[in-house]
Amino acid sequence: MSIRKKIQNTPVGLERNMSVSFWWLFDQIPPRAFIESKIYDRYHDISLLLEIDLAKQVVIGCEIEERRTPFGTCPGAIQSYHFLTGKKFNRPALEIAVRENIPASKNGCIRIDQLLYYAVDNFVSALGYELKSRQIPDKWNEERHAPDAEPFDKRSAAVHQWWIRDRVMKNSCFTMSKQFQNEEAKIPLQKEPTITTMLLAMRKS
Repeated sequence: MSIRKKIQNTPVGLERNMSVSFWWLFDQIPPRAFIESKIYDRYHDISLLLEIDLAKQVVIGCEIEERRTPFGTCPGAIQSYHFLTGKKFNRPALEIAVRENIPASKNGCIRIDQLLYYAVDNFVSALGYELKSRQIPDKWNEERHAPDAEPFDKRSAAVHQWWIRDRVMKNSCFTMSKQFQNEEAKIPLQKEPTITTMLLAMRKS
């Protein structure tokens, strides 16, 4: 019997939803991103809002809002997260910062920690998709339906190869593995800069 069938007549005990949203302001100096990470269930309604300097990849602002928490004391943990400002926005740096500033989370909040990690774990792929949408010519972008667009299967194959070319994405998962490299399909976009190249250029700007 499938797992789904085993639970189909049992009421759900807890449904917890997490979401993350991104706003990109590349035209500002420095270029910035705003990220809102949220958790919602019958005990929690919490949001973490971050402002990121894209050139330096650091947190330059942090706001936390707790609209619903299990206990009245929960909002007292918010003040413990002022240390985030100035920290590098990558998973290893943030894990170290949390451990150093909130030992064993006794002064923090496990849900805020989760929101922070959820935001950073989705950051690179979200930025990658945004840079792709700005960089890939409409003719080859599989998300566009331009009048002069190539057939969808050709666009999709070309963009797949563009992702695989990136040194961070290459071999990062099954779909990005070397076994799917296709020399012919990569030709249309081989001169377009990769995500990592664009990020490095942004940091030097």
